[in-house]
Amino acid sequence: MIRILIADPDPTTRKALKLLLRRKLGTNGIVEIGDVETLIRALADPPPDLLLLDWSLYGSPAPDTCRLLQRAYPRLKIVILSVDARDETAAKEAGADFVYKGAAPDELIAILKPILDKQNHTDHQQ
Repeated sequence: MIRILIADPDPTTRKALKLLLRRKLGTNGIVEIGDVETLIRALADPPPDLLLLDWSLYGSPAPDTCRLLQRAYPRLKIVILSVDARDETAAKEAGADFVYKGAAPDELIAILKPILDKQNHTDHQQ
């Protein structure tokens, strides 16, 4: 089962993403997180396949959080979500994929599906 963490301070955004991912990806392994402290605790469980990390999650800037998490969990795929499309460069420099929050749902799924497919392919090879 695919395990996805949605780390976003806005509960409405988390719920919308969860519903979209359940419907389009057919996965129930989705956990909603509203702050960095809860995120760290959730990562201690079996690490997820994918982390959707909001740019403005409370605690520290997303690129810094991304770098720290990649050191601790090198196989974790991270997608940074932001309302500002100009954040894409910083996200990429931090080693994360990027999704503009204004993107259409199908665009979000088109970005996430290959990431998850690649992650699942890698898991099956090990």
